[in-house]
Amino acid sequence: MPSDATVIHRDEPATPSRDRVSPAAVPRDASSLGPRAIVLIHAALLIVTVVVFGTVLLGLLLIPGARAAFVPVMAAALLVHPASMLLTLHVGLRRAGSGWRAIGLRRPTVRMLHLLWQVPTILVLLLLVQGLALLLTGDPTTEGRAVDTLVGDTAPVVVVVVLIGVVLLAPLWEEVVFRGLVHGGLRRRLGPVMASLLGAAIFAACHGVPVLLPYMLMLGLSLAYLREFHRTLWAPLCMHVVVNGLATGVALAAVQA
Repeated sequence: MPSDATVIHRDEPATPSRDRVSPAAVPRDASSLGPRAIVLIHAALLIVTVVVFGTVLLGLLLIPGARAAFVPVMAAALLVHPASMLLTLHVGLRRAGSGWRAIGLRRPTVRMLHLLWQVPTILVLLLLVQGLALLLTGDPTTEGRAVDTLVGDTAPVVVVVVLIGVVLLAPLWEEVVFRGLVHGGLRRRLGPVMASLLGAAIFAACHGVPVLLPYMLMLGLSLAYLREFHRTLWAPLCMHVVVNGLATGVALAAVQA
């Protein structure tokens, strides 16, 4: 006959399995974030952008002698802005019950090796599209002029700050927003094709340079394709870093020539 200790042991509730996780503790991906959460995150990002560049503009206009420091001030803004955007995204995603991995920054797989042919192919397409656009419009591109102003005849530290902000941090927050939040939210409701088309249009419009709209539209479509192909944001992020790096490198070479 079993002892009292044995009976008591059997009557005790079983220890919860480690695999049982509260639904509230499970991070949600971009497609499962509610419209309200996505709108609030985008509103916060817009406020950050207005505050950062609005402060810079007011400072340059109102502070005597501030215009003489235009280049280092703008270089600092190009570093502070993406860093602030990433911090805002981190806080916003956590408050929405999501996170970096859930939004799409999942561990890369061996499929990332396809970038060895995808990146050069996309670069050729981008050059063809922009070349055709310039041939039809006759307008010179102005994308590199701002970078030329910042990196031309400036201290090396300013160049490094611009490179970190423009080449590394800016692509990271843009991919989380456009291929994570925007593409993910649209994909849930409209499917991958319409999500890619609308997401690319939004991406191009947000960059706001009319002569570069065909280029930015093709870039947005290409980044959406990489997002769908690789199922991770690391692939379009790598492509975005390459594009920004090449554009900045060309600007550097031009001002040094």
